[in-house]
Amino acid sequence: MSSNPSGAGRSAEAISPTAGLCAACLHASLIVSGRGSRFVLCERSRTDPLFPRYPSLPVVACTGFETRAVRSDPN
Repeated sequence: MSSNPSGAGRSAEAISPTAGLCAACLHASLIVSGRGSRFVLCERSRTDPLFPRYPSLPVVACTGFETRAVRSDPN
């Protein structure tokens, strides 16, 4: 349960590949509103005003893109 009164918060759910580069970016977080809407938050926007908080999707080019570490399957 989220501590945010609006019910919005980060989701452990993966970002859809249709989001472009954000789907594989270290700095992207999926935000789900209390009504179920999904948004991609660019964490770089917190420290650098050149990056939009919620970029228009799909993102096809980004100077701040860094690949998220891929988890290996132990099986």
